[in-house]
Amino acid sequence: MFRKLKGRLTSAANSVMGSEDPKVQRLTALGFDAESAKNALIACNGDADRAAELLLAQGGAVHSSSSSSTRGNNSQPSNQPTPQRSTADAEDAALQRVMQESLLLAEEQRKNPPRTAAVVKAGAAAALRANGTGTGTGASSTVPPPLLTTSAALARHHPDVKIIAKLADKPREEQILRCADRMKISPAAVDTLYKALMAVQQNPDNSKFRRIDQTTAGYQRSVQGAPGAQDLLHAMNYRSTDPNILVLERSQVDPALLYLGISALEQTKETPEYKQAKRRTAFGKTLSDIQTLSDSSVTQAIRRAEFIQKCPTEPPEGRGALMQIVMADTTVRRRFDGDDQLRDVLHWLGGHGAAIFDKITSREWSLVDLNRYPVIPIDCHANQDNTLQYIGCWPSGRLEIVPSTEEWMQGAAHNGERGSSRGLGSAPHDVIF
Repeated sequence: MFRKLKGRLTSAANSVMGSEDPKVQRLTALGFDAESAKNALIACNGDADRAAELLLAQGGAVHSSSSSSTRGNNSQPSNQPTPQRSTADAEDAALQRVMQESLLLAEEQRKNPPRTAAVVKAGAAAALRANGTGTGTGASSTVPPPLLTTSAALARHHPDVKIIAKLADKPREEQILRCADRMKISPAAVDTLYKALMAVQQNPDNSKFRRIDQTTAGYQRSVQGAPGAQDLLHAMNYRSTDPNILVLERSQVDPALLYLGISALEQTKETPEYKQAKRRTAFGKTLSDIQTLSDSSVTQAIRRAEFIQKCPTEPPEGRGALMQIVMADTTVRRRFDGDDQLRDVLHWLGGHGAAIFDKITSREWSLVDLNRYPVIPIDCHANQDNTLQYIGCWPSGRLEIVPSTEEWMQGAAHNGERGSSRGLGSAPHDVIF
């Protein structure tokens, strides 16, 4: 077909050139006039052989209208070779049809570019969000089921998957028990809500006990932020009358829920987590009182000065072992040489409060190594003459003061797993815990 196109272009160019065309000269050399030769070449798409046959068939005279009339009514002279001309016309028509379809396709693609799978999915999702009903129209109606994340679709595609209900959607009894259990690491919140519910149970008609102001210092210090505290109040029918006030209406006072809430909080107080957190809270308050008394008491100030005088000189910057001691909400730091002893660290802690030294050496409080796991108390009496390098606090040490367990306070040795240690005394026969 492309050869036919080339031939047509060549024929058109030759028709413009006139009698200078070699094909025209070839036909005129056969005895035909130049005008008839040109018309014959145009009618035959520049094919000189077919043009000669046409001239012979028409007696040497071909008019300019013969080409169009020949194509228009498909009439051919009786002596023209019909199969060849039919084949040529078919090829010519096919070429024109292909070119036209190609142009139409290019124009259609320019106006309507093809949509990729990603474009289709993005459009469908946008339609779903715009409708807000989980089903779309138009393009979104063809969204495959996996894109529809509804409960029905989940049940259809994953029948064995069970969606866990929210805590707020579960029975009130379960909500109360779960919330009380979550509060076991917040002893102040447990104690505060226990007192509040007891007051309501004993005096349900007193509106003062059924109203909680969330802006008070006591609420923010004890209850605010405690996990499960506010959810427990909601489960007990407390409702917000404004952003900072919770009220239990008299008509909403349920004796059964009150009894259950008080009982759940009493069980929470018996858990080890609550008791440990309670000891830490008391320890932090006691430590704060000791530090305050050390600054206001002359006797305590003298003892602090004595402990500081027993401390070795602190190495300069870049030398020695950096000791960090965690005391409740604060951390104190100081550098020691590797051959300094644990006794020197204890004297340094006595400089922060004489009672701190007394409570550690009496085992009321314990000094634990946070670089070990599991964390166990350090026997300060047995190791007070050992160097920091020996007990594993070189080139650095991170210790914490914590309230002792009942067993440790009674003088029991720690026979459990000692954990890893970096010190020279890490061997079992070198250190006695």
